[in-house]
Amino acid sequence: MGAQQIIERERRWATPAATAAVLTFALYVASFVVDRTASLYTGASDAMQLESLHDHAGTILLASVIRAAAFLALPIPLLYLFRAAQARNPRIQSTMVAFIFIGPILFAAQGVVQAVGAGQAASDFVGLPSEQKQTYAQFQAELKRDPSSIEKVTIYTVHNQLEVQRKDNTFYEVIDFGKSDPQKTVSDLPGKLESASPSVAHDTDTDTEAQAGDARATHTTDNSSTLQVSQALLFPAVLGLVVMMIYVPLQAQRVGLLSRFFGSFGMALGASMILILPVALLGVLVWVGYLGLLFAGRVPGGRPPAWEAGEAVPWLRPGEGDSSPAAGGEGAIEGEASEVGGGEPAADTAGEGARAKRKRKRRS
Repeated sequence: MGAQQIIERERRWATPAATAAVLTFALYVASFVVDRTASLYTGASDAMQLESLHDHAGTILLASVIRAAAFLALPIPLLYLFRAAQARNPRIQSTMVAFIFIGPILFAAQGVVQAVGAGQAASDFVGLPSEQKQTYAQFQAELKRDPSSIEKVTIYTVHNQLEVQRKDNTFYEVIDFGKSDPQKTVSDLPGKLESASPSVAHDTDTDTEAQAGDARATHTTDNSSTLQVSQALLFPAVLGLVVMMIYVPLQAQRVGLLSRFFGSFGMALGASMILILPVALLGVLVWVGYLGLLFAGRVPGGRPPAWEAGEAVPWLRPGEGDSSPAAGGEGAIEGEASEVGGGEPAADTAGEGARAKRKRKRRS
């Protein structure tokens, strides 16, 4: 494909690619706005989080669908940039185009599955019967009588509460735990559990922020198969986006379609998703939105020269410059010149130039 054909193809698809890029960013921001209207509980209690999620499940699902639409629009501008770079450098691997679709599609699916799973878990938790209550003496009697019936014990130090999970996954709260001497009761309990049942003592948790009911809420979410599927989708989704955001900007920068700063910034955002996913993900979508403005030629300074040339116009490496003569008259000077020392010396003077005259010292 010739340079003119490349230019014409890119001009034809520039507007759709730019629109998709800006739409990706706009939809992602809209999903955040919808999410914030739910006013979800954000405290330390898992039980209260599930109850709040149950009350706003429809809003959370709507936000996840809008966010999924943003991710599904993401491959369009990245594919446009990939094809533009590939037209200028045939050595770019065609198989890498798959990562442009893998990451965004998996992220879209993961978000929707997570919202559905969270809504189901919240509904299951709210539908559970009220948690039973027992005295500390009853708990001690059960621990002494049948320790194997107890699966896990959770101590809530702030509220001086105790929550017990049985093997049959039923829960009850110890209502007068630590009533007389909370600090002593909390400090003595691990030893009592160890002597009664080492396995129960091993599974004992101490929570300094939550309250009774949170252990059952955590158990509900941990055993949600839908949420487990969403967690399984997260790693390949992130991996696909990381590869996409490193490979595509790198190749586009090499052929001159992106500036060094903008290309390097995109690669850095892609790599940072491994460490700070939410912040880096927002940065990637801002980067893509600006990429749409670049496609449309609406950025300061215009587009790099490689777009109009239809071929690779690599950036000069640091320290390189053009080969034009420097200022100061050091270039070529027009006129005639004769070779110095090019002729043969005259015969009568051939040896004189090589001799050095000696001066004799006069004696006093």
